[in-house]
Amino acid sequence: MFSYGIQNGVECLNTSCTVMLFTMFQVAAQVAHAALGLYQMMMESSDKWQTTMRIWDDDGGKKIVLKGMNTGHLLELQDLACRQKLPNYLVQDAGRTQIAAGSRTVLAIMGEEKLVNQITGSLPLL
Repeated sequence: MFSYGIQNGVECLNTSCTVMLFTMFQVAAQVAHAALGLYQMMMESSDKWQTTMRIWDDDGGKKIVLKGMNTGHLLELQDLACRQKLPNYLVQDAGRTQIAAGSRTVLAIMGEEKLVNQITGSLPLL
């Protein structure tokens, strides 16, 4: 995520569902999956999102990982992001490792710092 001091900065946030028992390697893989999925979706989408992505990229592409409570919590956060019209990507695991197929594991959200913080500002760091 961008430093909190940057006014109108752009943040990329990954919220991980902590109810599932992940190894640190699984967490890293799921967070990477979310960040890459969001990046790819935004680059294939509207000019506005591509511009947001370029601003984020030019400013260092900073990220942060926060703790989500459970799958329902991730879905609530995604709903809030959609209502704010913020680009987001929810990882639904393919089940090729120890995580069950279809499990929703990480939500990535990008947008203006002020808007993202309205959704995730109370979540603790992972």
